[in-house]
Amino acid sequence: MRSIIIGDIHGCSGALDALIQKIGPDEALDRLILLGDLFDRGPASWEVFKSVRDLEARFGDRFVLLRGNHEDYLLQKKLPFFLRVTWERVGRQATVNSFREHGERMESAIPWLEAHCRLFCRGEGFQCVHAGLMIDPIEANDAFTLMHDHDIVRRNLYGGPLTVTGHIALREPAWFVGDAKTVRKLAWGERYGLPDRGTVCIDTGCGKGGRLTGMIVEDGGFRLESVPEAP
Repeated sequence: MRSIIIGDIHGCSGALDALIQKIGPDEALDRLILLGDLFDRGPASWEVFKSVRDLEARFGDRFVLLRGNHEDYLLQKKLPFFLRVTWERVGRQATVNSFREHGERMESAIPWLEAHCRLFCRGEGFQCVHAGLMIDPIEANDAFTLMHDHDIVRRNLYGGPLTVTGHIALREPAWFVGDAKTVRKLAWGERYGLPDRGTVCIDTGCGKGGRLTGMIVEDGGFRLESVPEAP
């Protein structure tokens, strides 16, 4: 069984469909993990939502959706003012427009997201969160850190069990070793051994003119595949 981890999609339906086609997951065997931030910025959040619901139906209990900061903006019952301002700045209106074009409100996605989003998951030799973590075990971190933290990449101080994240848009995926200095860029298409510790970030700027990246983990190693934002 492979674990296929897909980074932040941000309303780019064409990129999601193209990446799934490129990787070619086995719906009967593989595990599919989406790191969150399905919506906002890109023009097709409604289409992304439709595709993700279809993927959940096809993969069943081997489907995982993490709650990113953009899901958190939508799902909070009473969003603090500073987060509301942030959400407007980072693409909320694009999602409103996309759902409206299909005769729906973006709030119609809330029940399904509430039923399927989780804060973290574990795999063979790795764990996943949307944004960051500060301490081990992963359960000991507060929800805001798991969904909104930037320090795991910016400070590069996390040296715990290997964690795969999105959230921070990079030009190319990278492994942050956790010693405050060492960052190793990762090439698409090459195979690597799975590190024991540190952070692999696979958000490569989809929705900001970048690429959508997927990480395929199998037999103690991984490779990265990507497609442009608008393939």
